[in-house]
Amino acid sequence: MTSEALNSGCFFLSYSRSDERIALQLAKDLRASGVAMWVDQLDIRPSEHWDRAIERAVSSCRGLIVILSPRSVASDNVADEISFAIDNGKSVLPVMIERCTLPLRLTRMQVVDATGNYARALKQCLDELTRRSEPAETKPGAQASRPHLDSDEIAKARQHLSAILGPIAGRLVDKAAVRAGSTSDLYGILALHIDNQAERARFLEFGSVPLAAQPPVRAEPAGPERARAPSIDAAEIESMTRLMANYIGPIAAILVKRASGAVENPDQLREQLASHIPDERQRAKFLREAQAQ
Repeated sequence: MTSEALNSGCFFLSYSRSDERIALQLAKDLRASGVAMWVDQLDIRPSEHWDRAIERAVSSCRGLIVILSPRSVASDNVADEISFAIDNGKSVLPVMIERCTLPLRLTRMQVVDATGNYARALKQCLDELTRRSEPAETKPGAQASRPHLDSDEIAKARQHLSAILGPIAGRLVDKAAVRAGSTSDLYGILALHIDNQAERARFLEFGSVPLAAQPPVRAEPAGPERARAPSIDAAEIESMTRLMANYIGPIAAILVKRASGAVENPDQLREQLASHIPDERQRAKFLREAQAQ
């Protein structure tokens, strides 16, 4: 398929060149499963102007699949493609291949977690792309028949996530419940907010068994590193959360909470948080403001 043959049925692949191996593998696997994909390295002809071909492709595509990693979230090209797609009413499916801070415009979207099980992530991509294709093939309003989660399931998820992330869990669960079509979907979305692999695996187990059979949630933190007294006081955490939110949005609360448990003093906390701000000038500004508080 060339860019001239591109039509509204294609999905545009947005990625950093540093991640091209897994990005191209995902594109090929999706194509093999019947998903129409447009990929710059595969579909731009040598005679075409690269930037113009990209712009035409994003403008004409059905939606955008963006590969998320520390490299891609720092890429201006990827950021531009995301913004252009959203501003033009395109659907966006983020696929996380490596833990990173979500771009602000993607924080409310469902993210496919490909950091562990690639085969499962590929299936989730296919399921989600198929679901997004249904409105164009069914009667208007058919999406309203999508099943809603039971309130007890949502309450359980809130309880489980609160034991790991604290008060921020309630807001995360409420947002995820709107997008999830099943209990397992809900837990999969929420698991993306859990950095610790053991905690994430344990949390996901709750979503794969009947609620009545789930073991009670232990409120006490797990792991010897959590048993030590916190080295950052609550006032510092609150102050850094407010300041960090100016740079990365609502996700700041989660990042500050995690970072505060892994550092020994406020200076280390500020440096750790600054590493999540891709732009060098913004990072320096954050450090100046944080030091002044």
